[in-house]
Amino acid sequence: MPKFRHRSLSDSACVSLSAVGDLYIGKALRSEESPAFHAAIERFRDADIRFANLEFQLISSDMPAAALAGGAWAAGPESLGEELAWLGTTVVSTANNHAGDYGAAGIRNTQACLRHLGISYCGTGSDLGQARMPAYANSAGGRVAFISVSSSYMQHARAGAPGVDVQGRPGVSPLRFGTQYHVDAQAYRELARILDKLPVNRTHRERPLQRNDNKTDRPSLDFFGMEFVEDTQFGVESWPAHKDVTDIQACIAQARQDADWVVVSLHTHEYDSAPDHPSGFARRFAQACIDAGADAVLGHGHHGLRGVEVYEGKPIFHGMGPFVFQPYLFPRQPADFFEAYDLQHASLAEVYAARREAAGFFKHREYWEAMLVHLQLHPGAPPCFRIHPISLWPDAAHEPDGLPHLAEGNRGREILAKIQDLSQRLGTALHLNDETLTLSTA
Repeated sequence: MPKFRHRSLSDSACVSLSAVGDLYIGKALRSEESPAFHAAIERFRDADIRFANLEFQLISSDMPAAALAGGAWAAGPESLGEELAWLGTTVVSTANNHAGDYGAAGIRNTQACLRHLGISYCGTGSDLGQARMPAYANSAGGRVAFISVSSSYMQHARAGAPGVDVQGRPGVSPLRFGTQYHVDAQAYRELARILDKLPVNRTHRERPLQRNDNKTDRPSLDFFGMEFVEDTQFGVESWPAHKDVTDIQACIAQARQDADWVVVSLHTHEYDSAPDHPSGFARRFAQACIDAGADAVLGHGHHGLRGVEVYEGKPIFHGMGPFVFQPYLFPRQPADFFEAYDLQHASLAEVYAARREAAGFFKHREYWEAMLVHLQLHPGAPPCFRIHPISLWPDAAHEPDGLPHLAEGNRGREILAKIQDLSQRLGTALHLNDETLTLSTA
């Protein structure tokens, strides 16, 4: 394992880190008066370093949108950056599925706004090397490096390395992965029969030239781009791309020379079986990061909660949930957004209403649950942590407001019990009290 820079610190040195998931901010936050909202914000601010995933772009009015986006184009005016500062955010991940919604110009403008605000960022860059670069946050107790990747992104937004007489491509630090679907003999034969009868793989289709991380040494069927193998039972297997894992492990090793602690951020929507359970590739990647010297992995992207896994004494938070989620308040959308719902002549409010109905976000209370994590980083010892329950759907409200509220009483205990159960499935025992979750010492 790489040399630990923090071993030179005194035994009393300590850094506190608060971490939350996605910030999807559509309007100014500071005018909100709810006591539960302000309690959540104060919990977030109560740390030396404050981390979040920035899942929208800060753009000017003359920037064109990319042709594709993950649902809606997530961007607001540059002035919304002031809300990040008001929250007390010190470092953000910019690697996620909305980073490329306004192309390279949107990435550059967002980064410029963050620099102006004095907020460190990681996860996007002018090329792959820059997107992989760590962000650093300093405190009196020591220095923390943050490295960010995303497995969820539009292909045009993936950062690229320089080629032969070709400069690198701006974009997101990617975590690519392979997926294999296991089916029984009868299903495998039926898939083979369908492929034989239909010219699925013989019809000309314009396909992008790209690395295939699904390659296997077993006989398999390529069915509409998905790889199927014959097995005794049904199942899904996934794994992270080897090159991306070794890239990030090298980044972690380098960051360990420059910082006292290293934290990895992973944005991932994907799952193999159940939405509230992390994919196999995400677990393997997170464990590989710990093996390389990371002190913690912060996962986000899934709309809802996933469990906590403790691996080699280090915490992996597989799904912290959204901290601010206001998907229907962004003031601008391209024509593609209207066309997707066949509402070319409708108002933006009408199209948002159509998307709201189609996406179903407002029908599921679990989409609006989250955790706020407080980590204590000590030299030469595993981090300890405390989890606070967050609800973006106030108890008395008929629908969510998308703002973080510190969940108390029965609602808070319900959220914590859910995290406890999801973590137990990953082999991690958490201790539940009335207000927080901690790692069980029993």
